[in-house]
Amino acid sequence: MSNENTVTAAPGGFENPAGAASSHPERTTARAVLETLRGYGIDTVFGIPGTHSLEFYRPLRELGIRPITTRHEQGASYGADGWSQVRRLPGVVITTSGPGLLNSLSGAATAYAESRPMILLSPGRPVGHDFRDIGSLHETKNPSAAVNAIVGVSRRVTSAAEAVTMIHDAMRDFAHSRPRPIHIEIPLDILEAPADVPESATAPRPLGEPAPAPEADVSAAVEALAASERPVILAGGGSLAAGEHLLELAELLEAPVITTTNGKGAIPEKHRLSLGADLRLSTAHEFLRSRDALLVIGSKVGEAELWGGDITPQGPVVRVDIMRDQMLCNLTPDVEVPGNSAAVVPQLLAGLRARADAGGPGDAAGSGHVAGSGAAGDVAVAPSARTAPDLREVFDAMDEEGRTWAPELAALNETIMDVVPDDTILAGDSSQVTYMGSTTFFRAPVPHSLLYMGTYATLGYGLPAAIGAKLAAPERPVVCLVGDGALMFSIQELMTAVELGLDLPVICVDNGGYGEIRQNMVDRSIQPLGVDLVQPDWVRLAEGFGATGLPATMDTLANTVRTALETKGTSLVHLKI
Repeated sequence: MSNENTVTAAPGGFENPAGAASSHPERTTARAVLETLRGYGIDTVFGIPGTHSLEFYRPLRELGIRPITTRHEQGASYGADGWSQVRRLPGVVITTSGPGLLNSLSGAATAYAESRPMILLSPGRPVGHDFRDIGSLHETKNPSAAVNAIVGVSRRVTSAAEAVTMIHDAMRDFAHSRPRPIHIEIPLDILEAPADVPESATAPRPLGEPAPAPEADVSAAVEALAASERPVILAGGGSLAAGEHLLELAELLEAPVITTTNGKGAIPEKHRLSLGADLRLSTAHEFLRSRDALLVIGSKVGEAELWGGDITPQGPVVRVDIMRDQMLCNLTPDVEVPGNSAAVVPQLLAGLRARADAGGPGDAAGSGHVAGSGAAGDVAVAPSARTAPDLREVFDAMDEEGRTWAPELAALNETIMDVVPDDTILAGDSSQVTYMGSTTFFRAPVPHSLLYMGTYATLGYGLPAAIGAKLAAPERPVVCLVGDGALMFSIQELMTAVELGLDLPVICVDNGGYGEIRQNMVDRSIQPLGVDLVQPDWVRLAEGFGATGLPATMDTLANTVRTALETKGTSLVHLKI
């Protein structure tokens, strides 16, 4: 997380006009909270202004924070999630009380399931009005309790000091624990009252260094990896903190790297050791089972990733995770290495290099054996002596299996990926075109290049997430590629993109409704019901929003996508399959 404390103007003209004074004489709790967020580098917030949330909006111009008004609070929380992944800061959502807050919860649940940082701010009933059933505006029985059932923590605060402290604590937790969204409910009378904290209390606090693992655990992991001949690395979202050190480790071990969808791009996916993010494929399961050591970094090895597959290797499982309980989830480890991957991966590198320097293959100082490792013999193989694996055959087999699953979706993804620039950010959805196409055929050069949520698997995510990503990285191409069913969940956000003047191609793959559920019904001998949807005229719909509408066929898709990439402003490509 950024520890930036220099307040600069946010993009879009929201800096304080020259000579303008605050229109409110008091430094309110709302302002103190926003000062705290701004100190950590947050210059964009998402939400819809409401009667009770107005004081959150008063100081935004002065603080250089840009408010993004979506057309639905669900879009605000998805947009904040997309922005967060690209900016590597928590996404911030400001809602009004009651329905505004509850509308945002699908995005909060997404952040929880995918382990991403998010801060939700909402006003609440005045102090002393809790649980009063009197028909007040936006009356909700217990909103904080409702949200607390979904996020990491939700708290109704009693002072500005408590709200500010929650933000500081959250920023530290985001850096040192599994990131989970938080919600701060501020009673309306406290929100609008003078803040009971000095300005110095809102300044960013040092976040500290990433936590290393105990040396004994690192040594055990180094022994297991050094004793293997065919190690493989499974990198999840928690591995991304390791940065380039992960690639160094893979190259040192000559270990292929396969990732979860949240870990996609942990190493460049065109690198010779990358096997992409295809844990769902049986070819990947077979390959992982053939290895004699599996190093899992920052992943719960989720069921939604494996699609029922077994990846238990022939040798030891070494698991690195910032949360010890995560290491016991779904795949039993032989060696547990608790700690932040930003610190642990360099520890592993240092241990393996020291072991090699001490003697290498056959030397007493460099040898070792782990019970049940499956490695040939008891002699460790020094990293420098390892043979580079030729992964072309397994990589081609995985691609071919991906094509077999969904030939048309594979073909259209390959066509699109041949056209988009290498540094593109691709926003997907819980659409077949994403999880049976883009996850395989989009080669991510860096992390967070594919915006997706494979665990929560929500519809309507792709378009608002793409908007958030484009706001976070206006210099990078951003493309939204989703199905028609998913796009209809958030089509109103096309207006948000147009209003913001974003150069954003949206590609709608139209299979006439909910294609996967239709197939699920057929597979269960249920006559399809409720899954074939009447479609709008997508091109005219886009034009009605002020976007450019572009019809496409499979034959014209490449040229149409090129046109969309060159089009100024928002465009929608409609492809019926």
